Amino acid sequence: MSTVGRPRVLDEYKRREVCALVSAGCGIEGAARYVGCNTRTIRREALRNPDFHEQLRNAELACELEPLRAMKRAAATHWRAAAWLLERTQPNRFARRGPDAVTPAELDALMQRLSEAIAAELPDQETFARVCQILDAWAHYFERLDRSAKSVRRDPSRRRPPAIVPPMKFPADQQVQPPLPT
Repeated sequence: MSTVGRPRVLDEYKRREVCALVSAGCGIEGAARYVGCNTRTIRREALRNPDFHEQLRNAELACELEPLRAMKRAAATHWRAAAWLLERTQPNRFARRGPDAVTPAELDALMQRLSEAIAAELPDQETFARVCQILDAWAHYFERLDRSAKSVRRDPSRRRPPAIVPPMKFPADQQVQPPLPT
C-alpha cells in the first residue's frame, strides 16, 4: 500500500514558465499570478528544489542584465546615458549632491575625529564607552535612514531615531567646547 501525497502545484512545465516570465521582467509576483499560484509557493519550491532555485536566480539576473546592457550600449554614443549610468552605478563618486550633503566616507571621518576628541576629554573609559555606544546608535540610525531614503517604497520619516539618553553632566567649572574644524 503506497501513500500518494497531493500533487505539487508547480510541475516542471510551470517552473519553466515562471523562470521565463521572471527573465522577461515579469517578476515573481506576476509569474505567480500567471501560473495560478501564490508567490510563497514559488519561494517554497525554490527552497525545496536546488535546480529550480538556481534557474530562478539566473532568470532574475538575466532580467537585470538586459537593461544594463542597453544602457551600456547607449552610453557608448550618448553622453547623457553615460552620465546617468555612472550616477546610478557609482553614486558615491558621481551622483549629484546638494551643497550640504555629506558622503558616507566624510561621515565616517567625522565620527572618527569626534570619537578621538571625546576620548581625549572624558575622565574614564566607562563614560567613553557609553558615549561611543550612543554615537554608534545614531550612526546606525543615519545609515538606515540613508538606505531607506534610496528605496522608493519606504518612508524615512517613519523610522524612529534611537532613544535619547539623558545628557551627561560635567562639573560646572569645566567648559566643554568642541574643537574647531581644521
